[in-house]
Amino acid sequence: MIERGSGVAVWRQIENELADAIAQGSLAAGERLPNEMQLAEQFAVNRHTIRRAMGELEQSGLIRIEQGRGTFVQEHAIDYAIGKRTRFSENLRSQGVLGHLET
Repeated sequence: MIERGSGVAVWRQIENELADAIAQGSLAAGERLPNEMQLAEQFAVNRHTIRRAMGELEQSGLIRIEQGRGTFVQEHAIDYAIGKRTRFSENLRSQGVLGHLET
């Protein structure tokens, strides 16, 4: 739900909503997203706002934009948390992905 005047930019709210849908599997890997006009209507915003949100999602590796084909949920994307005590295998395991040495 987009809340204007909440202190969070509208494009950021859209980015977060789409990222959550990808993380929860509502938008599956390889799935084509609606076009900019459809998303603009869905969120009741202009195309520039959608374009900004999509640019951020692409930058973070959650989607890929293919000129002339559309926008797709990126396959094999992993949400990788970075911190003082980051452990590669723990990050993968938390997302249900097995590393090379695990069986």
